[in-house]
Amino acid sequence: MNQCPRAWALKYGFIRNRNGVFNRHLHHISDWSPPWRLMQRALRGLIIERLQYFSRGEKWPAKELALRLRHRIIGGLAIQKNTVDIVETRLRDSSKLNRKIPEQEIDRLVEIACNRFHTAIESKPIASILNGSIKEWFTCSRLDKTKVDSWQLHIAPDLVWKQGRTWHLLRFTVQGGEIVTPFKILEHMTMAIWAIERPGLPMVAERFTVETLTWSRGFWHHWVERADSRIVEIAIQMIKSDIRAMVDLYKRMGPLCDLSQLPLATNRRTCRNCGHIDTCPGGEDLLRARLEQSALELTKATTKIGKSRQSNQPQK
Repeated sequence: MNQCPRAWALKYGFIRNRNGVFNRHLHHISDWSPPWRLMQRALRGLIIERLQYFSRGEKWPAKELALRLRHRIIGGLAIQKNTVDIVETRLRDSSKLNRKIPEQEIDRLVEIACNRFHTAIESKPIASILNGSIKEWFTCSRLDKTKVDSWQLHIAPDLVWKQGRTWHLLRFTVQGGEIVTPFKILEHMTMAIWAIERPGLPMVAERFTVETLTWSRGFWHHWVERADSRIVEIAIQMIKSDIRAMVDLYKRMGPLCDLSQLPLATNRRTCRNCGHIDTCPGGEDLLRARLEQSALELTKATTKIGKSRQSNQPQK
């Protein structure tokens, strides 16, 4: 939401009406991703799939790795082609999302993903699972929901295992920063909230260790931190604060769902990788759009103050 409140509202603000065709299309447009991000999704999916093969006792088809990655990337592009067709039908013009991806670019992405896959398999804790050192473990789906107040949140880890009396919760981040910021630490601690609510796992935060495996600058970086009740409670308060901000943002649009009331992105790069680049003012010229929005907000605020002063003047 911090990157672009307007894009967030378009993706999640109409989620309760997703049964409508328009809202399904809106969600797909919001979920549009460049080839690089599709490669990252394919990589993460294949890492999980490798572990699932081992869990079932099936032989992993190692020679098919590049083929499987290519299939996932090309499949993602094909699905998004349908989304681009919808956008162009509404625009009655060509879309900026309709980018031709050279075959050489697909080859490059597959090569990058293969390299990251092999190094991930050799890193802990995956290597320890595959060589049998870790015996009690399972993978999770990020679609799993955890109830916080009246909200259903996606805060599940990718991988869970037990060593001694400690349960470990890990997420794969296929692209990220090497340094874990305090905000990111709280974000990662939400996995402990999921674990405490899951049947069969301990209900005490101190029994969990939160971990991430993040690719940054040519290496997988393994971050580990012990959970405790205090930091988990802070993470819960952060979630509730974010939810209140989201609700306030949605209300800001008003009954007419006026998107012009919502702040635009702060970085042009955000716009380049956004599915709404054709229809959003920031997609054409973000700097100018932000200046125009500021001017409109100033005019609106000035008008409101003027009306308030007139209403407070004593009648003759």
